[in-house]
Amino acid sequence: MNIKIKRIIFSILIIINCIVIFNFSAQDSEKSSESSGVVVNRVVNTISTVNKKVKKENIKDTVTFIVRKCAHFSIYTLLGIWLMNLANTFDISIKRKILICILFGILYASSDEFHQSFVGGRSPEVRDVCIDTCGILFGNILVIIFDKITSVIKRPKQLPGN
Repeated sequence: MNIKIKRIIFSILIIINCIVIFNFSAQDSEKSSESSGVVVNRVVNTISTVNKKVKKENIKDTVTFIVRKCAHFSIYTLLGIWLMNLANTFDISIKRKILICILFGILYASSDEFHQSFVGGRSPEVRDVCIDTCGILFGNILVIIFDKITSVIKRPKQLPGN
């Protein structure tokens, strides 16, 4: 595929991902809790069904925390995948690619947390910027591993004796 086309596609995916993140951050605390509540309730119900000794009300806060932080990590992992794929269309070292992706991730995550300070019931957290940045790095690593595997698979096979 043409490099310009790849750059356009990955740029569009990055913009869409950032818009989705922005929209989640624009939800007030009630709407945000409602969104994650569906997953939280399923997890809590599953845990309490599997382990009858666990009381739902005792684990709900912990599960809510984990689900919300996993949501941060996963949406930024996806952003990290798109960023690294875009970076791979440029002829720069892998270290520079990772650095650029991480810097973008830190800046966007920080601006996202700042944005949340204007939303009712929400507050900025440095911890979330760290989780988001780890998500970006994880997405980058996934792309690097995938690229290594596909390059090995695509490599022409050597005949014995050559």
